[in-house]
Amino acid sequence: MKNKQFLFVAAALVVTMLLPAVASATQLTQSGIRLGRLGISASTNNDVLVTFKLNTTPTSVAKISVSFPTGYTLTAGTPTVSTTGFPNTPASITAPPGSLTSVVTSSGAGAGGTIVVSGLTSASLVNSTLYGFVIPTGSVTNPSTAGQYATTVSSQNSGGTPIDTTSTPTYIYGTSADKDQVAVSASVAPNFSFSLSANSDTVPQVDPTAPQTSTGVTMTVGTNSPLGYTAYVRSANGALTSATNPSTPISTGTFGGGPDTMSGTKYGLVPSTGTVCTSCNGSLTYDTEYNVSSGTEAGSFNGTSFASFVSRNGYTNSDQISLKERVSVANTVGYANDYTDTLTIVAAGNF
Repeated sequence: MKNKQFLFVAAALVVTMLLPAVASATQLTQSGIRLGRLGISASTNNDVLVTFKLNTTPTSVAKISVSFPTGYTLTAGTPTVSTTGFPNTPASITAPPGSLTSVVTSSGAGAGGTIVVSGLTSASLVNSTLYGFVIPTGSVTNPSTAGQYATTVSSQNSGGTPIDTTSTPTYIYGTSADKDQVAVSASVAPNFSFSLSANSDTVPQVDPTAPQTSTGVTMTVGTNSPLGYTAYVRSANGALTSATNPSTPISTGTFGGGPDTMSGTKYGLVPSTGTVCTSCNGSLTYDTEYNVSSGTEAGSFNGTSFASFVSRNGYTNSDQISLKERVSVANTVGYANDYTDTLTIVAAGNF
């Protein structure tokens, strides 16, 4: 009986002696492992962001060791350590001072392994900064079984002796490698817009000495079609007609082959580009009939039928086309102030 009591007291003494050693074990102030993928068996795009805030005697730290447990497969090598492209949270991450190099040691397929990053400038390290580095994809393959895995992050001195050590759990998820991903799909509706800045226009009083041009209205067209749009014009009468002098209309010129020179009695359309679109591609092209290049030309109307006059072969947020009428008259045209016509301007997207 006395022997048993002696053994019990001895065992208690041993435990008591060990307790201070356990209590004195230190951890990093903060550590984190962000895997690029959390799906089981994932390896593609599986880079590793390691963050750490030092604790005990930071100026003794020269290395950071990351030990992956059984389940992970590591590919041995010396991948290039990256210290750029850090996320903004949970706090600002700073690149550790020094010229960082890494060594990946593999324990075998599914047996884990270790990544040791060396080259930290010990004298420049502080315990108030959250440091970080990235091991690029190609070094780590996730376990094939879902669950929590304890990855160990340690600070080490130049000889590789651990200083502070923290167990940093990661969780591997799903029944296949893609279960940590969300496939996003979306659709964009085709759109087309059209407007005219006004619905009336006046040509200044005309006489035989020179052609006159109206103030004009602005056509605005927008579409997200990569094939663009086409705009069309139709004259209700193919001429300016007067109730006062119905026998002397101001007829349009010859349609086809290019714009007409405004001499004698003629009536036509002068389209031109206004404010240039800010978001568009392709080119804006005027039909040959309406490709007016001088102040004495105009495109003729296709009788009373529609004629295309401009088109774009790409998308545009806002094409602005100025539409003016140009008129010349001979002395054979009777005077009157009621010459009129109605132009119908339309456009259609090419989808």
